[in-house]
Amino acid sequence: MQKKNRYRSKLEANLALTLPKDFTYECTTLKYRKKTRREMVCQSCGGDNILQYATYLTDFRLPNGIYLEAKGWFKPSDRTKMESVIACNPDVDIRMVFQNDGWTTKLKKQKYSEWCIKRKIKYCIGKIPKEWLL
Repeated sequence: MQKKNRYRSKLEANLALTLPKDFTYECTTLKYRKKTRREMVCQSCGGDNILQYATYLTDFRLPNGIYLEAKGWFKPSDRTKMESVIACNPDVDIRMVFQNDGWTTKLKKQKYSEWCIKRKIKYCIGKIPKEWLL
């Protein structure tokens, strides 16, 4: 069900207006693995490459089972998290919706769309394709 005035950004609020009435918002959590802080050390082996489970709260779930993650600014930490979420949940269809096709770095070497293409993640810029809503 759509929650009125409870979105975390204008982008999410605007996207909600374009979605089918029976979408859900922030209703599903997915587990993924992330690296811990470097100060932590494994008590068994002394290694510092420690992974821990975390949870990711999805933005939108469409009636057809597709999950949408809306991003205005796609920060490095968001990119790392999304890569891990998708890798740890290969049976879940997660797609990115960007406000614009920004640059991943100040050096302007890679756009958000190129980042997604490289990782075979479906994405759109601005408007959600109609075929995603079927």
